Parts: sequence; C-alpha cells; structure tokens
Amino acid sequence: IKTDFDLIVTFDWNSYARVILPNTYAGAVCGLCGNANGDPGDDFASPDSQQAPDEIQFADSWKVADVPGCSAACTGDCRVCTEEEKRPYRGDKHCGLLVKKRGPFAPCHDVIDPTPYFQDCLFDACLYKGHQESVCSIVTAYVTACQSQGVAIRRWRTAAFCSPVCPPNQHYELCGPPCPPTCSGQREAEECHAATGTACVEGCYCDAGFLASGAECVPVARCGCRHQGRYYQLGEEFYPQNDACERRCVCRGAGAVECAQQGCGEDEECGVRDGVRGCHPREGCGRCQALGGGVYTTLDGLRLVVTGSCKRTMAEAEDDDPQRPLVPFAVEVEEDEEGGKGGPQIRQVTVTVRGVAIGMARGVPWEVSGERHLLPLTLEDLGVTVTQEGLHRLLRVQGGPRILYDGAAFALLLLPSPFHSRTRGLCGDFNGDPQNDLGGPPQDLGGSCTPPSLPPPPPDCPTPGPCGVLLDAAGPFGGCHEVVSPQSYVLGCRRLGCTPPDPQILCESLQGYAAACQAAGGQLRDWREAAGC
Repeated sequence: IKTDFDLIVTFDWNSYARVILPNTYAGAVCGLCGNANGDPGDDFASPDSQQAPDEIQFADSWKVADVPGCSAACTGDCRVCTEEEKRPYRGDKHCGLLVKKRGPFAPCHDVIDPTPYFQDCLFDACLYKGHQESVCSIVTAYVTACQSQGVAIRRWRTAAFCSPVCPPNQHYELCGPPCPPTCSGQREAEECHAATGTACVEGCYCDAGFLASGAECVPVARCGCRHQGRYYQLGEEFYPQNDACERRCVCRGAGAVECAQQGCGEDEECGVRDGVRGCHPREGCGRCQALGGGVYTTLDGLRLVVTGSCKRTMAEAEDDDPQRPLVPFAVEVEEDEEGGKGGPQIRQVTVTVRGVAIGMARGVPWEVSGERHLLPLTLEDLGVTVTQEGLHRLLRVQGGPRILYDGAAFALLLLPSPFHSRTRGLCGDFNGDPQNDLGGPPQDLGGSCTPPSLPPPPPDCPTPGPCGVLLDAAGPFGGCHEVVSPQSYVLGCRRLGCTPPDPQILCESLQGYAAACQAAGGQLRDWREAAGC
C-alpha cells in the first residue's frame, strides 16, 4: 500500500510487515515503531509519552482491542522450550543456516543482525517439533528484510530445505522484480517499482509469454478486461461499481465486457463482503451449536443429547438445485467419552468443502490438519480462510458456513439463509420447524454411536451450583441473555461439570457460552475471576 503522502506498508501474508515513512514524519509519530527521531533509546514511549520499563508493558500500552484468550504475558500452562530441547534445531537443516558464517545469508549479517530471527526460529521449531513450515517462514522473513536493504542473498532453498513450489506457468527466482508485469498494464508495474524502493525480491514469477492475472499466470491472449478503472479476469462475472447490483457483467475475450440486467434474489442484498461486490445472502444466520457433554441445539432451536464415542455429521449440504446454487460442504464432529466425565467431548471438527477436508483438533491451537498448516490459512480456490481468534479457530467459507471451535467442548456453526431447508445432520434441516429435527436419516460415521434424543433431566447438581453463574442476570454473563439463551449451555455445563465437579471441564463449558455471546454481539463482562477460571 502506498499513499499520496509517501507512506508505504508491505506485508508478506504471513509474519513480516514493514512500514516506511518519509523524513517529514521524523519525531511526529508514535506506536510500536517508535517516534522516528533517530534515537532508539526513547522508543519505548507509551501513549501518555512516558517511557515503559520493558517491552511487554510497552507493547501492551499500544493495545487497541481485547481478544478473548490473549494476554500481555504468558499465563497458565505455557509451553517453554529448554536450551537442550532447542539444540537439535541449531544445525543447517533447521535454523542454523541463518547464522552460518559462510552461509548464504553471510553478506547480510553486518546489515541486519540475524540473532533475533535465529532465536525466534529456535522457539518455533521446538514448539512445532521441527515442522519445516515454521522454520521456512522465519528464514523467508530474514531474506525479505535483507533484500529490502539491497543485500544480495545467495541461493538458499534446496530440494530438501524449504523447496520452492510454484503454481502452473510459474517458476522460482531468488532475485526477481518486486512488481512484475501483469495483465493490468505496465504503468501500474512502473508505479509499483517506484513505491517499493526494493531492487529485487524472491518469489514465483510468470514464465516467458505469460502475465499475472489475479493469482494466476496466463498467456497474453487470455488476459482479462478493464472496466471502470478495475481489472477483471477472463470469464469473471461481476457487478459494476455504483450500480446497486442491477446489472451483472462478464469479461469476454479481447477485453470485451458484456452486461445484462439481473437484480438480487429474494433472500439476497447488494453489498460488498470479503472484498467482493455482489448479491449476498441477507444477514441473519441459522445457528447450530455443540455445547459439550453431547448437548446440541439444532439450526431450528431443538435441544438434543447424544452419547457414545463416535464420529457424526453435524451438518452437510449439496449443490443439487441449479436454480438455487449453494457451496457444498460437510461438517463432521468426532467425539469421545473422556473417561465418562458427563458425556462425550469433541476430539476433532472436520470441514469438507468441494472435496478438500480441513481438520481442527482438540487442544491444538494455531494449526489445522489434512495437510498440516499453521494459521492463518487461505485457500483461495475454495474461498476458505482459517484464523485463530483468541482461544478459538474460525473457519469461513465464502457464501457458505462459518465454524467456530474452541479446541475443547464448544463448536458453533453459522449458516446464511440460502441454506434454508437444504441441510441434514445433527443440526437438522433448517426449515424453521424444530419438531422434525429428530426425524432425519442416521448420520453416524463410525464408532459406538447412539441415536440423538431429547435431553433427560439434568444431573442432580447443587443449586445454583457452579453453572449458576450463567443464569445470574447481574453476573458477568447477564449482558448475553438477550442475544443467546443460557438454558442449553446450563444443561451442557451441568452434564459436564457437576458429577463430580471438574474445574477444567467446567471452565471449558462456560468458555463456550462466552464465545457464543461474543459471536452474537452480546455484552460479555470479565467472567473468569467470578467463575474461578
């Protein structure tokens, strides 16, 4: 991003961000980047202009929002690697290449100290047990920093170490142009070169005879169209700007744009979502929740209970109506009885979109499986993003479901209105009638399952019991009651945390209601101290 007052911000989509300011801002800025006055000794200035005593308090002073589950420093059971545990990752096959005296990065050592990168690399490599993706992202960040300073880096990727993998019609270059030519035209590339001020960057570049079109490299003859100052790929359908979605256009060959009258459907509204202008499902979603202890509420609001260690379909939908196209998906929940602690607990949530499965496992934050990835993750071809939001992993499917999972007892599925009457599974058929939600076909996928049933009377817990904090209108959850009824959560909490009370499981159950409250826009107050969590 470059502004007309010469502020430049770059981001590598992973872990490296950079801000460049013109000298006119010297001494006139503040924040984590300091005041740009040439003196690093006073960079720990907090918003009140006082010097913070250490980097933790300095960073915390510039916090702009609270994220559930995040704290200024390490709390609770924090994983810390000993020097002995880090030792296996000091060699050239992991982090040692960063500091090797005659290695590929040696020309940069006098320009940018590799030590902080090396220490970060050891920490992550130990934490993720040598997973190469965690190592490569930090080494890549050092390469980017060095190249931004004009340092010539020697070839460092090999077939066995951070092997470069490029999409079709592209090849890897260690030192390529920061703004390669695209179908949009050479003028934009020239402006971009002037903005970055970087001689070269490593990355994937289009082969000879191909140009960048969106995320792809295409033959010049398959370049797209320009319309109202924007570029669209060949075959891309779009709604023109300032048109209230009354015309739908398509980019044809040779740069021609064809448009036809086409408004939004009955359950849609015109707007911009995820950066895309078009007809989107009206706000107002169906909510299906797994509340722990085998307690579920369906999309139509029926409360039911399942038992047994097994794998079940939480919800699925097929694109089986050409007149009402949908994003096909399936959400499967694998549960086990956890030693009989009040009912089954979620072991893994697996989401399948267009044949690609993404797993979110219990107790493994910042990561998804299938092909193992660290978060955040974007699968552009599928319209899928997975992020870590505090304690929770959030998977979004463009035009489809959103799934929130806390890595313990709670999972929340949100579906837009076009899926009405098109789903099946434990979450029901989403037709507005809770009475028929138990009448669908069995959705067991393995293990010792029992059919879902209406909930039995709750266990004989003390009154109000440890779960009573959920019902207290004057308590920390009182501001949630208007947007999320606590009754189902109380049932799940009592099944999990009462006989005998298990503090950890109890807190996980309360955490689920806290997440549902925040997802619905409720007014949650600080609850952990009041609940002993």
